[in-house]
Amino acid sequence: MDDSGAGRDTSPVSVFDRIIERQLEEITSIANGADDPVDALTQMVLHHLGFALADREHLTSWRQEFRTLPPEDAWRLRRMQRLYVEEWVQVVGEVRPDLSDAEARAAVHATLALLHSPTEYKSGLPSEALTPLLTNMALGALQGAGREAPPRPMADEVPQ
Repeated sequence: MDDSGAGRDTSPVSVFDRIIERQLEEITSIANGADDPVDALTQMVLHHLGFALADREHLTSWRQEFRTLPPEDAWRLRRMQRLYVEEWVQVVGEVRPDLSDAEARAAVHATLALLHSPTEYKSGLPSEALTPLLTNMALGALQGAGREAPPRPMADEVPQ
């Protein structure tokens, strides 16, 4: 994403504002426009992962610079992040009505961390291989969240 357009404020706060606002609008559109909550959740995972892979430098910059932002900017950006997470929690709650609100929120935060993980390391996998791997892991984590015991692999899924 190029946020250096002529006449655009390229300060970290302005860049973060535009990114979070765009992400919130897009995830809200996905959540509200899908045929069913499972489809919405799948699209949300794919969208967020696509963002994480395409905007690695902005996520890295966010982690490095957020703590130095003026308090009022940090508060506003965190509020927008909470709204973003709430869109996820709403959809996860529809897919997994057995989870409490707190369990759904914890599962969402953990899933977003998983989807951000490519900004922390270089796996050596191209995006075409990393995307289905992390998508399946994220959806599996949300499906298994809150269960007393981890799901047991089926016989044909056990690594040889």
